[in-house]
Amino acid sequence: MVDLLNESLNGRTVIVMGVGPGQGMSTVRMFLNFGAKVAIVNRSGSSFGLTESDNIKVYKCDATDEAAVIRLKKEILDDFGVINSVVSNTGIWEPVTGTFGSLHELERNFKINVEAHVIAINVFSEAMKEEGGTIVLVGASRLIYKGNTMPYSVSKSSVEELTRIAAEKLRQYNIRVNSVAPGSVLGEDTYFNVFPFNYPRLAERITVEPIEVAMTTVFLSSNMSSGIDGQCITVDRGLNAI
Repeated sequence: MVDLLNESLNGRTVIVMGVGPGQGMSTVRMFLNFGAKVAIVNRSGSSFGLTESDNIKVYKCDATDEAAVIRLKKEILDDFGVINSVVSNTGIWEPVTGTFGSLHELERNFKINVEAHVIAINVFSEAMKEEGGTIVLVGASRLIYKGNTMPYSVSKSSVEELTRIAAEKLRQYNIRVNSVAPGSVLGEDTYFNVFPFNYPRLAERITVEPIEVAMTTVFLSSNMSSGIDGQCITVDRGLNAI
């Protein structure tokens, strides 16, 4: 399986949007492990300790600013020449005021948790229409909606339908669109503590390791998942069984 992933991803250019120290960096490291070239994108322009090279470039960009993302696409194409896969990892959770949260808070959640994905799909799919490619969106497990804030739950639940409709529209261009729906994920970079399979046992903890999300994301970006399109894959350590 490792050889097949290497064969599938080696030399491909992958954009990872919204890279932070947790699942974003684990996703970057996982792609690099299988020979991909990675464009790391976040608001701060941080590489989180990785050194830029021919295979790693870091870009500062606000994923909710369509004009900025259009400029970003040009920069990445200038640097790498091609875009094969995109992982849209942009998202927030914030406490809200009152029972339901304000309209401003709802709008902010939709802007970051949904609109950023739409922008990524619109902008980067244009660069993949000739050769095909993959897009993976990051949503959230339905089982963490209960008791959560209304703006977060409603915005994150939209990712599943966005995945389906984007897959429908882009199928004709051989672009697959899927999503990952994580449960509660550790926020720190634990990649080297866990890689490859040093997870806590299933019964020991419900918190998801970032690398568990990263492995599913990389699989959905590879040719090993060529028969999977328009699907939302839940990675929450079996919350439904608790």
